Amino acid sequence: MGINDKLYEEGFERFPLQWVVGQNLLLIIYFFIGFMGMYPLKVYGFPIVSVLFIVYMAVMLVSLLRKHLCTNCYYYGKMCHVGWGKLSSGLFKPHSGSYSLGGKLGNITWVVATIVPIVAVSVVVIRRWFSTFHVILLLFLVVLSCTNFFIQRKSCENCKMRFICPGSMVKGDKLWK
Repeated sequence: MGINDKLYEEGFERFPLQWVVGQNLLLIIYFFIGFMGMYPLKVYGFPIVSVLFIVYMAVMLVSLLRKHLCTNCYYYGKMCHVGWGKLSSGLFKPHSGSYSLGGKLGNITWVVATIVPIVAVSVVVIRRWFSTFHVILLLFLVVLSCTNFFIQRKSCENCKMRFICPGSMVKGDKLWK
């Protein structure tokens, strides 16, 4: 049984450009706020936590996850909800990565992307005696995390891979109709 036998027939063939742009803007804003919020956590004057976070996210999102998830996806070479299927086709050959490894790396990456900034900025808030600026950044992170969760779920609802993607948030629906 091939991948096409398990696809969600009603899923988007191609996600709308405004969807792709909007979701990428949300992620860029989220990572920027996380970077700024963690910036005071320095070692010898260097914002090590912020830099490590951004480097980790860039390596995972642009390279490793694109190779291991996107090269095995229906949207490889197409416009998925964040456009990364198109990106991966310019970087890697189809089916050149391990889909199961990609699923594990994806789960770890999104836990890190969500938990690390919120915990780190919480530490900054406490260390800075609840500075208004950092409290606002923390609130933005929490709101954007929740927003990203709901947008991701909506993306999964409209995705052809919803039943077989290791990162799908809507697998509970019936696979066989």
